[in-house]
Formats: sequence, structure tokens, C-alpha cells
Amino acid sequence: MKITILGCGGSFGSPLAWNRYGNIDLKNKRNFRTRSSILIEHNGKNILIDTSPDLRQQLYNAKCTNIDLVLYTHIHSDHVAGLPDMRAMSLINNKIIPAYMPNEMIKEMETTYKYIFKGDKDYLPFMEIKELKNNIDFQNINIETFHHNHGSIDAQTYKIGKFAYSTDIKKFYNKDIEKLKNLDLWIVGLLREEPHPSHAGFDQIMEFISYIKPKKTIFTHMTALLDEKQLIDKCPPEVRPGYDGMIIDL
Repeated sequence: MKITILGCGGSFGSPLAWNRYGNIDLKNKRNFRTRSSILIEHNGKNILIDTSPDLRQQLYNAKCTNIDLVLYTHIHSDHVAGLPDMRAMSLINNKIIPAYMPNEMIKEMETTYKYIFKGDKDYLPFMEIKELKNNIDFQNINIETFHHNHGSIDAQTYKIGKFAYSTDIKKFYNKDIEKLKNLDLWIVGLLREEPHPSHAGFDQIMEFISYIKPKKTIFTHMTALLDEKQLIDKCPPEVRPGYDGMIIDL
């Protein structure tokens, strides 16, 4: 399995567009982050988690010319607004691309992006909505999923083998954290050091890591308040901030 972090920034990206640099060192290009999305290459298939507003450039940078499946974590625009960029993928590969999403996303996505999923007089549909279940069996790839809390809404954790992705997390429900034991890699959202109403802070994320004990943890969804070097200095060797274009082979 090959995982490419296409983008690892928060909803504003990093640095902010209007010359607000937060705490980051602008000389370190790894602090320049587009909005969060990842590409998973596994068993000959390309799986995309979220369609960030920066998707076109992200896929170009990754030299990706085909997507077989899209998985959505939640409805927020920094995770879905690049959806129209998938039209090129559909045209290039002459196929309709399935997009799995939780039930609570479906109505809004069908309304906002009707031409994408239903087509109209000028466009053929190029993606198909699939309602998310607890597990997905996609062409012999088993994908497990469950809700986690993201403040006033829920988001999805996805797990493939010994890899899991949990962006935009405030807390786990019930005993779902147990499903993340024995991971080789956990990519988890860390918005900023202090807790946020819809995101866990650094200390809480580190508590999750201490309990789960993944072999390696990578942070994503980081604002310009988080500088790469400062984060590295605070973390044990098996915990690191991600960066755009980072590749992990499992």
C-alpha cells in the first residue's frame, strides 16, 4: 500500500491567503499546506479520501491520472469543494466514479452537485453516490469505517488493513477507539495545539496515540499555528507532522 498526502492543511490552508503566517517558518516549504486529502494506491486501485478545494493541483503534483473510488469523511467544504475536478478523471478514463458518503451528506451533495451525480441537458453524470455502510468491499479491498465526533457533526474514520485515517476529530464514540489498535500507520487531524470546539488539541491527540500505540502517526489538517520543526521537537520519533506530497509505503 502506498499513501500520498495530497494536502495536510486546515480549512484556510497554510499560510493564510492574506499574509497571515501564524507561527510557521516561511523558509520551510513543508509549512505550505493545501487542504486535506489523501491518495491510497492498493491492489492496483487508486482510492481518494475527500476532494479538497485544491484537488486539481494536488492530483497534478502526484501525477495521478485515475481515481477508482472516492471516500468522504464529512460535508464541510474544505473536504468536498474540489468535487468538480473529478470530471476530468471521469472523462480521461471513460467511467463513472463511485463516491461513498454517510447518509447525512447525501441530500446536500445531490442538491449542490446535481449535475455531477444526475447530469443535466449539458452534462452527463460522472460520479455515483453510494451510501456508506460499516464496511465496504471494493474489488477485493476491505474498507472499515465508523463515525467519530467532529463537534456539532460527525466525520468518518476509514481503516484499510493496518492503516487508518481520522481527520477532523474531537472524540471517539463508545469503544470505537479499540478498532484502531495494532495499526502500522495512523493519519490523524491536529488543527492546532489548543483544543477547538470541533477538534481535539495536541494533548488529547497524544493521549489517543498513547492508548492506540500505532507504529507510526502522521498529523494532518494543520493550521498555520503549527510549525513543522516545533512539532517535531515536541513529539517522539514515531509521531511526525505530515507535509504535502509526503509518501508512506506500507
